[in-house]
Amino acid sequence: MSFPKSGSFSLLISVLRSLTQLFRGSDTPASAPASSPGSSGKIGSTEAAPITMSPQGLRVLQHFESCRLRAYWDATGRCWTIGWGDTGPDVYEGLVIDQGEADARLERRLALEFVPGVLAAITRSMTKGQLDALVDLAYNIGVTAFQGSTLVRKFNAGDTRGAADEFLRWDRSGGQVLLGLRRRRAADRALFLGAGGAEAIKIGEAVS
Repeated sequence: MSFPKSGSFSLLISVLRSLTQLFRGSDTPASAPASSPGSSGKIGSTEAAPITMSPQGLRVLQHFESCRLRAYWDATGRCWTIGWGDTGPDVYEGLVIDQGEADARLERRLALEFVPGVLAAITRSMTKGQLDALVDLAYNIGVTAFQGSTLVRKFNAGDTRGAADEFLRWDRSGGQVLLGLRRRRAADRALFLGAGGAEAIKIGEAVS
């Protein structure tokens, strides 16, 4: 039997050591994520971001939105409306739906239109309560009006208190101040500042 020369033997040992390290490395567990999702729900941070309204926010929205299972003509918006204020080409005179479809329509529009519309406009982190309040406002006034609002500008600039007060300005429909909108905006403001759904509704309903 012949043995490799010293230089070849050293090379062989080096290769064997590399292969050993490679196979050992395949058993090494992957490193843990730098951070795990937390419970604060801040958007724009390293924590998990809520992707839709929380049950607290949905409670406020549904409290102030009437649900009608037969399509009706909205004179203000000049369109056929059904369910929780749902509109669009699939809403027409004579349409009747059940409660399950009304709820599904609301969830679909929140997920596809209003939550993305809010997230596209906001450039800083926000709590779940802030997201809920902003989405409820956008749902009520429309994404375009929301995105161009002073409220969004103030919040993005870091003026949280100033943004909260801007909710109260959105209390008109057809040029008229409406008690229902004043109450809803007070509830949105409370939700934005950290109140739970029931507390926000109570604050809103106290407006007279």
